[in-house]
Amino acid sequence: MAGRSHVLVESQVVWGTPEAGEFLREAVSLAESGDRVILYLVEEGVFAAVSDGIPELARLVELGSEVWVDRFSLGHRALAATRLSPFVRVKAAEELDSVVREADGRVAIH
Repeated sequence: MAGRSHVLVESQVVWGTPEAGEFLREAVSLAESGDRVILYLVEEGVFAAVSDGIPELARLVELGSEVWVDRFSLGHRALAATRLSPFVRVKAAEELDSVVREADGRVAIH
């Protein structure tokens, strides 16, 4: 990808309220414009990793971006053994550090 690199961290549940999916739609919009996005699901955001009903996750991966889910947050919510969406990769928080340092676009937490 020739565009910029963005890191977006989603810590909230991504369904159930009108603004819940807005952050994910923003991530997709950035990826559709040719930018690389790493979406990191943490805290309550990890519930999106166990749902097949979040089309934005598949779209991000389809566009060449990545969706990561926090290993600690999965375990803390007893989701570590749950079947995860095929669009996500489990990562430790420490792995987020290097991509944040290398990002030349937005770094945002929701």
